Amino acid sequence: MTEEKTKSLRNCKKCGRLFSGEGNVYLCSRCNDDIDDEFTKVRTYIYDNPTCSVKEVSEGTDVPVDDILKWIREEKIILSAESSIGFCERCGEPTHGSRFCDQCVRELSQGLSKGLEDAANTLTKSQRIGMHIKEKKK
Repeated sequence: MTEEKTKSLRNCKKCGRLFSGEGNVYLCSRCNDDIDDEFTKVRTYIYDNPTCSVKEVSEGTDVPVDDILKWIREEKIILSAESSIGFCERCGEPTHGSRFCDQCVRELSQGLSKGLEDAANTLTKSQRIGMHIKEKKK
């Protein structure tokens, strides 16, 4: 085997098999075909069941949740408007169609409550009660 051919030999990141790869290829052709098949199954399942969750897609296709989320984040799978799969606007974790995940909702609520308490504690009694009239300066 020539030196040039041995430089192009790599181990597949998924199965460990030795293959000849150039550039940014990290999977052998067999594993690459398996991933293509999984992707097609997921895309078809989401198309047929647009309101299902990521967990339901994973259970229905036997494809790991992480792979499904990766394809959605990479925009290889485009979700419809009625899809219940979404990502938190704050941390990027998957949600059930809402803007924020449960943990971020809790943290934001606690922060807002604390801010309101702090603001209420810093105001004097006269600032908190009643209506105020601003006097004109002469």
